[in-house]
Amino acid sequence: MAEEAAAITRENVVIGAGMAGMACASKLYNNGRDVLLISKDVGGRVLYDPKTKCNFGAVFVMENYVRSRKILTTTTPLEVALGSLMLHTSAAKYFKGISPTMIASVPQLLKFKRFMEKDFMPEYEKFKTDCEVMEVSEALGKYPSIGRYYGMSAQACIKELGVEKICDNFISKFAYSCTGSRIVDLNALDFLNVAQGVVAPIYNFTFDPDAFVKSIGGNALIDTAVSVCRQGEEWEIGLASGRAVRCKNVVLATEARVTASLINVGPIRRPASLGSYLVKGKLKPKYASCESHFFSDSFDIIAIGGRGDGTYSVFTNREMGFDDYFESWELIKSHFWTDALYTLGNVTLQQNRGNGLYVAGDHNGLGLEPATISGIYAANCILGGGDPMKAKRA
Repeated sequence: MAEEAAAITRENVVIGAGMAGMACASKLYNNGRDVLLISKDVGGRVLYDPKTKCNFGAVFVMENYVRSRKILTTTTPLEVALGSLMLHTSAAKYFKGISPTMIASVPQLLKFKRFMEKDFMPEYEKFKTDCEVMEVSEALGKYPSIGRYYGMSAQACIKELGVEKICDNFISKFAYSCTGSRIVDLNALDFLNVAQGVVAPIYNFTFDPDAFVKSIGGNALIDTAVSVCRQGEEWEIGLASGRAVRCKNVVLATEARVTASLINVGPIRRPASLGSYLVKGKLKPKYASCESHFFSDSFDIIAIGGRGDGTYSVFTNREMGFDDYFESWELIKSHFWTDALYTLGNVTLQQNRGNGLYVAGDHNGLGLEPATISGIYAANCILGGGDPMKAKRA
């Protein structure tokens, strides 16, 4: 009887407050629906530290991230001057962003830019819009070229496009800096998705968790879901605090491995690991001529980004020190993400599980915007009584 008295009853519960969960909760709340957001924190893999003005999770938003930018606060353009960028293919081969090596690959860069702007990006925008009201697997079937890229390796796509040189010199290094995934492990759609940042403007951003919670009427509970089960006509969510929440609809907007621990979802894509560090230091002479560095995926270090004040954002795919790169360095703050981005594999996870159970996140698509769209899809399912096509696009 004590458990019955302690139970919280709500219409809709969203578990997980990353981009997917926040987008879902926001859309439900803004459409007048009762919603409770439950998470151990607000932001998930968006981890902005206002004290250091540094992002330790997602680093930038693209101009065409129109949905994500409703939640995040876009600030200044993120621009890396080619003259201050060094690209590292191997320990012995490295060159600046303005160099004979890069100049020789400019024709391929222009070729890639034309393909992205004329062919891929317009089709991909249509695909993303339809993913607000249909399963990703259905949208992949509706857009055969997008579906083909999802099933193709990044390497095969690069060869097919005839842009091996510029990808080896620059674009694949940029993709590695965004994903922490080796190019042999990426599918073509994820590669092309992040490679939009080569041709589209990208921006720094900030995020205020308290302001977001206020925007949904304070309907957030800091706790961790430990169980999700069907009880008659309702879902019951067990919390780490010992409390229980009952609801009509539940959205699991948690990391894929967490989701798989709560319900049986079948195969999921595997995650890549990423470490994000804020370091104060002095670069070794080999690196000191450039403030920023992109590395090929033969390195465990991924990127070094100078901040103009003697500090550097450093990214790696494993926990490590930086004696090979800095003459001296001091760690200011860091965060290591064991499950950073679900990039490995090309299975698709069913999002509408029936009986008011929905799954949202970056399980079927890499990055902030696909995760945000998945949350919108779940909200549209609820608003449409299980049929997202009936929901109005807000």
